Amino acid sequence: MVHALQTVQSLLKAGGHLIDIRPSTSRPEIIARTKTGAQFIGYLEEMDDGIEYTQAGAALKQSIREGAFLLEYEDQFTFSTYTDTIQSLENYLAEKWKDAVLPPQVIEKALALQKSPAGVEEILLKEQVHIARLRSPAAR
Repeated sequence: MVHALQTVQSLLKAGGHLIDIRPSTSRPEIIARTKTGAQFIGYLEEMDDGIEYTQAGAALKQSIREGAFLLEYEDQFTFSTYTDTIQSLENYLAEKWKDAVLPPQVIEKALALQKSPAGVEEILLKEQVHIARLRSPAAR
C-alpha cells in the first residue's frame, strides 16, 4: 500500500486530491427484516480478518506523517447491500467478495426466520466504510 500511495503521489499535480474509500475494520452486520421488524442475526466474517484494511489505514497514516499527503477530511458511512434471502447473499458474496464467510449460525438464524410466520422480507449486509480526502502538498 505504501508503494501504491507513492505512485499516486507521483501522478498527482501539486495540490491535487486523493479520495480514499475502503471498508473500516469493524465487522459488517447482517440484519433480517421481517414483517415484525428488523433483527440482527450476526456478523460477516473474512478469512483474513480484514487485515488489508488495517494495513491500508496504517500506510495512509504513514504517508501523512511523512508529508506526502495532507488530510483534509475523514469520516465513515454505512454502505448497505440488500438481498431477498440468505441464499442470495451467499451467491452475491461468492461472486463479489471472495474472502467473505457467512458463519453457519447466521445462515441457520436466517433460514429459521425465512420459515417462520414473520418471514424474511430482505437481508441487509451493513458495512462501515471509511472515506477520506487527502491533498498533495502544494510544493514538492
